[in-house]
Amino acid sequence: MTNCVLTVTCKSTRGIVAAISGYLAEMGCNITDSSQFDDLGTGRFFMRVGFVSEKGATRGDWLWG
Repeated sequence: MTNCVLTVTCKSTRGIVAAISGYLAEMGCNITDSSQFDDLGTGRFFMRVGFVSEKGATRGDWLWG
């Protein structure tokens, strides 16, 4: 299994963590580490998620743009 790290920066809004963790689960991934925070001054959300693909998916299998 390959260890992967996803970093996310976007406008802070409800449901981001659920959407990301749900997507990774649907793709057959297991989250091994997660950290996130909101910058209340700028309204930005930051997240770092470590995960492994239990189905052998590679970087090219995800549809992040």
